Amino acid sequence: MFGELICGPPGSGKTTYCEGKRQFLSVYDPTRPVVVLNLDPANEDIFPYPCDVDIRELVDHATVMEEEGLGPNGTYLFCAAVMQANVDWVITKVEEAVERRIQEVLATEMNAIARGAGAASGGMTLRAPYLLIDCPGQVEFYIDAQVMPTLTRALAKRLQCSLCTVHLVDAGMATRDLPTYVSSCVLSLTTMIDHELPHVNVLSKWDTVPAEVLEDTGDDGAAYLNASAMLSENMDRLWRRQLQRRRHEQRMAQHFVTAAQPVPQLTPEERAEDAQLAHLDLAKHLGRVYRYTRLLMDVVEGYGLVGYVPLDVQHQEMMLRLTQEVDNAMGNLF
Repeated sequence: MFGELICGPPGSGKTTYCEGKRQFLSVYDPTRPVVVLNLDPANEDIFPYPCDVDIRELVDHATVMEEEGLGPNGTYLFCAAVMQANVDWVITKVEEAVERRIQEVLATEMNAIARGAGAASGGMTLRAPYLLIDCPGQVEFYIDAQVMPTLTRALAKRLQCSLCTVHLVDAGMATRDLPTYVSSCVLSLTTMIDHELPHVNVLSKWDTVPAEVLEDTGDDGAAYLNASAMLSENMDRLWRRQLQRRRHEQRMAQHFVTAAQPVPQLTPEERAEDAQLAHLDLAKHLGRVYRYTRLLMDVVEGYGLVGYVPLDVQHQEMMLRLTQEVDNAMGNLF
């Protein structure tokens, strides 16, 4: 059995990825029984995917907050403790869901063979079951609680499940400026060290990255994918480009553009003045924030581990590439 531990900050697209991956595998590899496990006790009531195992049947964030009188973070810690004490319940539910999915796949294959569609492929084939774990985004589950290590060990021991951590970061947020990008890299590195599992980092929502950000890199955003080479190759250049873009945005704002007005263009004199002031911007901004950002990036580059795979859930080639990366990471080869 193989699976993905899908984690990342709130809003990074974990739940959307779960549904996209389930749909993709149903077409790309229909002989792979897919089971979805929701581990977020505060997830919304309406899921975009069929949830085979829902942790809210065991403990619900809203109910605990109301009954125990706890705040949001304290409620998460309470839920984590309940989940850790009931790992056997989770494993049993996963076993039952896996059996149901296997029977569904076998029934589908039998129907195909009965219609003659499976004759050309030589009869029934069945891949190892595949588990998608939709994890909470709150850091309390990974820093103060031991529920995640306990669960991963139980899955490996009782279900012989090989897991790969898929860590999602919102590409639109991470690439808006270099300090935010570096903090995302540090978070990804921390997750890699903490989980001690095969690991794939993903820049999700790649289609939301502004065109000017991709133009800054000169390589369609590839500089943001190889974080371990950012410091030595791209950081200073991108820092300058971002300063130039901010000055340009300030210039445009001075024209008081509204939705009813056409977007004005900078005059040649304004462009020349911006170019002359670029070195002053750089001198002013190469202060504590720049030095601190560079030191953090030096830590990331020193490990040489952090790199990203771009992902647009609706892009078939990107989903295929990520699926292959995850399969290779945990040895699910065929």
